[in-house]
Amino acid sequence: MNNPFLINGSLIPNVSINKLYIAYIPPHIINENLEGKYAGDIFSTQLIINEIKEKALQLNLNLSNIQEKKLPQYLEKSLYSNDEHIRKCAESITKIFGERLAIILLTLKMGVSENITKRKDWTKDNWIYWRNIQNVILVGGLSSGKIGEQFKEHIEKVFKLANVKQYNIILNEKCDEIAIRGSSSYINNKDKAKEYLIMDCGATFIKRSYISFKNDCELNVENLEKVLSKYVEWEYETLEEEKEEALKLHGHILKVIKDSLSYYNNKIRVGNEIIISIANYINNGVVENRGGYGKLRLLNDNYETFLSDCILKDLNIRFQIKLVHDGTAMAANFKNYSNSVCVSLGTCFGVGFP
Repeated sequence: MNNPFLINGSLIPNVSINKLYIAYIPPHIINENLEGKYAGDIFSTQLIINEIKEKALQLNLNLSNIQEKKLPQYLEKSLYSNDEHIRKCAESITKIFGERLAIILLTLKMGVSENITKRKDWTKDNWIYWRNIQNVILVGGLSSGKIGEQFKEHIEKVFKLANVKQYNIILNEKCDEIAIRGSSSYINNKDKAKEYLIMDCGATFIKRSYISFKNDCELNVENLEKVLSKYVEWEYETLEEEKEEALKLHGHILKVIKDSLSYYNNKIRVGNEIIISIANYINNGVVENRGGYGKLRLLNDNYETFLSDCILKDLNIRFQIKLVHDGTAMAANFKNYSNSVCVSLGTCFGVGFP
């Protein structure tokens, strides 16, 4: 069947699984009661960080010396600890969120009437599509390493207990580069003598890389230092306040681009296409009114051309800008996987289809 979440190749906003309401769970599957909750309220990076902070003493972590956003990295290290108490505590955290992730996927796979009726913006075709998916490709920092492995184990256990045919869960180890690598497929005129700037604008960090094409199959990636995301809140009292923040967000993005372009003194070496994967729904340069980057819609009807014009004004160089939904960019890595969905585990859930 045709993918009901795509229109003319672009994702529609109701693809989000953050708004999935869990009204029914088969009995005796997990101990935690998750009925009556939304997927986005039970699984996110921030919720995992909060759990780590609550158990910092048991994990032997000094929170005063650790940036909050780096706590998942310390959870990963704790899973390898020689201290059994630390390791067991870390495993208790991955169990909580592995089971929650499992219930979310189980809800999508089963498509029972109690859950269907709560998702008003989906038709039966949306549910049928999720039911028939074979491969769920997990991406993002939380899907790699031992955390990802333990999430996968808990998903498989929950599906087995529910006696439901499992999704084939696929993990990807190159999680930090996955949106960057996927975005490279959107470069139209690949010049092997050029380096192309690609950015991945998330809710936490902006990742920056220069990529080059050695041949049709081999991609060279040179990563620059990550930059903290700014001005990505999405709740405002007035439209005027939102537009003020949109200008600040745009200024931040523009500065990151200009700083990244200054990495090479020889501008001739830099290709004239910049691809930006962004944590927002995009339709041919039009930014949808969703999420922290949605405020950019207030600056211009087409943010791609607006950003290109701003770079031209500041640097006297014309760059072709292409914005890509981050989930779609990630999914571009898996074009050989049919009947699949790419689910990113980050600040919130992201979804893309190869």
